[in-house]
Amino acid sequence: MISLILTILYLAKDTVHRWFTRVSSPIARVLVVYFLTLSALAALGSYVITLNLVRHELISRGADTVVAAISSQNQGKAMFVPSYEAIEKALNAESYLLHVYGAVSLPNGQTVQAYSYDFSRMRQMMPYLAPDGGPTLLQPEDHQLLPPGPGDVFYNKMRVPVMVRNLPVGHTLHRIVRSGALIINPDHLPPQMEPNRRSLVSLIIRVRNLDSSESILKVERYIEMLKRYEKAFGSVISAGSILSRMDDVLSKQTQCRVAFCLGISAIVGILLTALAGMEYRQNEYIYTLMKSFGIHPLLLVGAFIVENLLIVAASFAAAIATFMYFQDIIVTQILKLGKYTLTINDILPEIYLISYTLLGCVLVSCVPIFVAANREIGRVLK
Repeated sequence: MISLILTILYLAKDTVHRWFTRVSSPIARVLVVYFLTLSALAALGSYVITLNLVRHELISRGADTVVAAISSQNQGKAMFVPSYEAIEKALNAESYLLHVYGAVSLPNGQTVQAYSYDFSRMRQMMPYLAPDGGPTLLQPEDHQLLPPGPGDVFYNKMRVPVMVRNLPVGHTLHRIVRSGALIINPDHLPPQMEPNRRSLVSLIIRVRNLDSSESILKVERYIEMLKRYEKAFGSVISAGSILSRMDDVLSKQTQCRVAFCLGISAIVGILLTALAGMEYRQNEYIYTLMKSFGIHPLLLVGAFIVENLLIVAASFAAAIATFMYFQDIIVTQILKLGKYTLTINDILPEIYLISYTLLGCVLVSCVPIFVAANREIGRVLK
């Protein structure tokens, strides 16, 4: 045990001595790993920023929402739609179900659609309805039809008092009420509204986590299964096809990212292999004498692995710290991507990718040393 400790201490001392006698060797490795890693982080960081910007733009335009207009073939019979809890459990999504009743006229001459909702989703609708339970005219905040407060609409030339309320921007119901909508409590339906119109419903499903096109395609398959079960027909509006094409593009970009990191690792690997082989050959006679005294060759190889790991890890950490500190300049001035700040969590997959490739470089660079360390002692000391 004592001999093992002394051997490790000697190898550590030898490594430090080589660093001070041949300063160019560690400095070259530090600078190459540092600047290549910094370049990789800048390139991959721009990819992450672009991906996030595209994802945010798609979500702001409703890419995470599927809208289905479904009509039952059984007139006068309400169509079965799974409850809010059932859809949330199956799809990890929030859902709204509105029964379509017809059109109503506003005092300014415009026309909006009239809807009612099912009792199982009353809790969702309560924050946006009139306090007295009467009809509510929901209108987008950026597209007001009437002043908020009490108002009137007309159905079949009959005056219907309503409460006008604004719907927050970005709400899921925006896909339905983007031009305004009259929401009526099922218990307060005017008698002139035909009950058989309840066979037509609008189902809005918004996924909580839009990771890929599969999240939307899963919702589409769910709706198609519901239509077959209810023997219904209708249309489905979603961005599934666009997201599928986007996934294809992203998969190709992922291959480019991997190829980019492999190219960097090849440069680092060649440098580490050349320098490690050169330094081993310069001290090969001493290392062979140590082997003749019973030192295992793996200790010699391990010393070079630890040395390269320390240099690469320190350079890698310095490059990450530099990128995070100066990312505002790199992103806005060099990459011209506007004001956008990345966090460690945003680029964590890229950090893992680079670190794995650098770790592979360290291991590959020690292959020649492993071969040399296992040469016969007599061939070296002859």
